[in-house]
Amino acid sequence: MNKLILFFLICLCSFHLYSQNPIILVNSDSVVGYKINEKPVRDFIGNVHLRQGNVDLFCNKATHYIEDNRAFLSGSVKITQDTLVLTSENVDYDGNKSLANAYSKIMIIDPSTKLTANKGTYNFRSKIADFFGDVVYEEQKSKLKAEHIEYNKPLQLIKSYGKVELETDSLHLKSDSMFIYRNEDKIFSVSNVQMRGKFEPINLISKFLIIDKKSQITKAYGEPVLILIDTVKEVLENETESHLLDSLFVFADTILAKKDDTGKTELEFINKLRLFKDDFTAIAGFGKIYRDSEVGFLKQNPLLWYDSTEFKGDSVFFVLKDRSLTFVRISGNGKILSPSHLDSSYVHRILSDTINIFFRERQLDFILGVGNSRTNYFLRNEETNEIQLANYSSDSVRIELRNNEVLDVVWYSNVSGEVIPEIIFKKDIAKYYDIPKNYLVLKPVNLRFR
Repeated sequence: MNKLILFFLICLCSFHLYSQNPIILVNSDSVVGYKINEKPVRDFIGNVHLRQGNVDLFCNKATHYIEDNRAFLSGSVKITQDTLVLTSENVDYDGNKSLANAYSKIMIIDPSTKLTANKGTYNFRSKIADFFGDVVYEEQKSKLKAEHIEYNKPLQLIKSYGKVELETDSLHLKSDSMFIYRNEDKIFSVSNVQMRGKFEPINLISKFLIIDKKSQITKAYGEPVLILIDTVKEVLENETESHLLDSLFVFADTILAKKDDTGKTELEFINKLRLFKDDFTAIAGFGKIYRDSEVGFLKQNPLLWYDSTEFKGDSVFFVLKDRSLTFVRISGNGKILSPSHLDSSYVHRILSDTINIFFRERQLDFILGVGNSRTNYFLRNEETNEIQLANYSSDSVRIELRNNEVLDVVWYSNVSGEVIPEIIFKKDIAKYYDIPKNYLVLKPVNLRFR
């Protein structure tokens, strides 16, 4: 019983509170009074100015329902509160809720922001805008477009839904939904995320994206793909494939972009990394690319392919000069495997503690193996035309290539080896050549962007 009395007292106090803050007339060229269902109504025409607390309402014509504390405003409607200005052609203003509902184009302007839409509401008490249809939110250096935007001024929180596009001075970002936390300087994008740099040739695709400007960290997850574009061709808005042909693609479970105190960018790829560039392909558990110095490394079982040649080791360091591969270093248990063009069942092999691979004009130039080097490769005897297996060991080895074919091999220090005819090594291949027949790993293919 006491709870019921308390409820009625609260309702009574609330009604009394609203009645103490009625919409009042400040100015009008003409006033016409009448009743609807025994309730008083006033029509104001010409230079209408109404007020409720710190909210001022201006228009050409207004119909004021006094007992309902409600007014329908039409013609050059302008509502102000402190520094905020709301404009529209038709507004239904509910004084009990301090809520303006615009059925036609609406615009809100604050000193640093502008919000426009085909229709929407603004609550002058909670200071929350809820706008629909071709919504545009603008700040000094950014513009946000969406089908629906909710703007919470006290929390400085912007929620946007449906064909969301954000353009700033440095990037263009699209997604199905986007949440902007202005006080924290964070952006959270959800579903069909596409980010494109304005001054850097970087595209990012993912399901989720977090941009933390204060920490200078961008995190993409949900099948993210990073694309470093390498082309001088102008990219049109509706193009999907032609500008991607020369690009570097990196797939991973999570992609992080960080900036240090000097503004240099570090890209980090976590779990199930796959990298594609020209004829170069790589997989690993973890990797980094330092954008400004154009270098990177791969760890956790890295495996690389150049054309049909396979590279593996404990870790991989690489250089991407002008986004083209110029150097690769394989450290720890370095291996190079390549099918022989003489017989696809034979595989050339190079083993070294460290393997340095140099490229020139997007082709293999030479390979330098350092430390406990072993080479197994197949060649054809020019006199007998038979296939031979050359097995050599040395401290180091240098292999010159032209058009991706071996031109010359030089072994250095503690060299030993032999050349075995096919008629001999075929009888007992394991004695001379200890690589299983299916030793090569199937090279991944970039099916998503071909």
